[in-house]
Amino acid sequence: MINYLDRIKNKKVVITGGLGFVGHNLAKTLLEKYNCDVTIVDDCSNSNISIINDIVDRITFHKIDVLDTLRLFPLLEKTEFIFHLACKQISSSGKEPINHLRVNSESTLRILEYIRNNNLTNLKRFVYTSSASVYGSTTRLPLNEQDPTFVLSNYAATKLLGENYTIMYNRNYDIPTSCVRYSNIYGYGQSPNNPYCGVLGKFVHNALTNKKLNIFGDGEQTRDYTFIDDAIDATILAAIHPRALGDLFNVGTSVETSVNNLVDIISSNIKNLEIEYIQERDIDNIRRRAIDIQKIHQALTWSPKFNIKQGIKKTLDWYKKHLRSSTYL
Repeated sequence: MINYLDRIKNKKVVITGGLGFVGHNLAKTLLEKYNCDVTIVDDCSNSNISIINDIVDRITFHKIDVLDTLRLFPLLEKTEFIFHLACKQISSSGKEPINHLRVNSESTLRILEYIRNNNLTNLKRFVYTSSASVYGSTTRLPLNEQDPTFVLSNYAATKLLGENYTIMYNRNYDIPTSCVRYSNIYGYGQSPNNPYCGVLGKFVHNALTNKKLNIFGDGEQTRDYTFIDDAIDATILAAIHPRALGDLFNVGTSVETSVNNLVDIISSNIKNLEIEYIQERDIDNIRRRAIDIQKIHQALTWSPKFNIKQGIKKTLDWYKKHLRSSTYL
């Protein structure tokens, strides 16, 4: 069997949004496991360069707004793979809809137009990272890539538009692109101080620092939680696998897990947790979600290696070692 992941070895890559949760983990994996020449682009609006202190002397970092094309585009000239992760997150999408449109969608279009109008002979793949939030709310689960989308937020609308641009530029202009739709990624390397930190990141931090775990609503709402290592492998496969070209893939587990179940799993590792149920939020207020992963399994031979219990255990073990770092306090 061909190990397609190894085909990324020693390649030159650019990661926009490379200081984010997925971005910096992707950068570390590409550098440390695959010996890539990594360039990170990030405006530091939702993150801090301290997140990559352990690799900063081995990568190239540019503090650039992804819309600053005069500074961004020259960085793409010799690159072989572009991972476009830069985005504004869902929790602020209602407050700044125009800015979300520009960062999440317009930046994607600008990069694709630059690729189309310039002879980037080294470019092998442009990978756009999207979100399962584009599916909206439905009772028929798990959702596959052929199911209709039903956006319920500015964030979801802009991510879907970015997807459409990415796929369209492959079909119409033969630009080498692919897309992944992430479902609730969790794991090590999230700071609870970041307002966009996921529920599991906050739960783990609070559990380890003797703080209260706040559960919105009744806690029976479900999501399809994906461990960070699995998401990284899927993203790299989407960049390197020939069958990913011009296509879109769900990245998840197809398993529903309730918030209450998350707390139960954490409680089995850490005793005497303090829990409080509070009023439900208006953001991403969807009762159930799970996504089908048959397509990525059949086409790219990808499957998640970690179930929710294993992923939470690895996350807890990592934070126990790194919690004293000011980056994660």
